[in-house]
Amino acid sequence: RYDLPKPFVVLATQNPIEQEGTYELPEAQLDRFLLKEVLVYPTPEEELVILKRIESGILEKAPSVEEIPHVALSDIENMQQLVSKVYIDESIKQYIVNLVTATRNPGAIIPAEIARYIQYGASPRASIAFQQVAKAIALINGRDYVIPEDVKQLRYSILRHRIILNFEAIADQVHPEVIIDAIFNATTAP
Repeated sequence: RYDLPKPFVVLATQNPIEQEGTYELPEAQLDRFLLKEVLVYPTPEEELVILKRIESGILEKAPSVEEIPHVALSDIENMQQLVSKVYIDESIKQYIVNLVTATRNPGAIIPAEIARYIQYGASPRASIAFQQVAKAIALINGRDYVIPEDVKQLRYSILRHRIILNFEAIADQVHPEVIIDAIFNATTAP
């Protein structure tokens, strides 16, 4: 047995270019990640800013360890305790359940031409993730209660790796975000 520190955080990367020697995770393991972020290439304007920053020598002016702000472990633990105290109304919990359930039975809520692309919907872990993330977003925004916009804010990050698309979706280049938008647009928020 190996005790893990608290909090314990895992960050993982997936590089779609170099797949040799790496294996895609099974759906059940993907589901254990709270969020999935997708990084894209910078816009031409952003890339120009990168060049200007490099040329300015910004990387050579690394701050000293004393200059880097840090967060104590106790601060993180306190924030986790505060998040657990954020109020989430029953109607918002029902909204979360309705959204996640719609991923499992999409034909009942979104057009069949979109619903047909889902092979597997999201598990109850998606509902748990929505609740936890919405509470954290509320706290970040200075509230001790959740509003529907808190649920919507990170919808792609919460669902994009939990909705498993079929081969037809991949062939038709349909991305999970299209399906997520369709479900959110068809589900009434409280």
